[in-house]
Amino acid sequence: MQNFHDHKLWQASFVALMDIHEYLPASDALIVAAQNVAAKIADALSRADRRVGRDLIYDAVGLVAVTRTQLAVEWGKGTVDDDTFRSIDNKYADLTNSLQSFK
Repeated sequence: MQNFHDHKLWQASFVALMDIHEYLPASDALIVAAQNVAAKIADALSRADRRVGRDLIYDAVGLVAVTRTQLAVEWGKGTVDDDTFRSIDNKYADLTNSLQSFK
């Protein structure tokens, strides 16, 4: 079994999470949502039962939607500039696509 730290899905979620920490005066809700994405992916990749892991990956898609919604709220409040919003939102959109094509 591969260490989840070495998997591209988890790495993508971690990079996006760290961007939130670095570039945004983010709310606790946004931080928690982004952390939950990375944690759900780590959990999925750590499972020996592939069916359970796949179900957890599908759950992560929903958590990405929660994160993108919270990010949009921060943008709507004016705490995130347009370029930062687009950059981070695009990372999560790409992550969603990667999660949905995970086998």
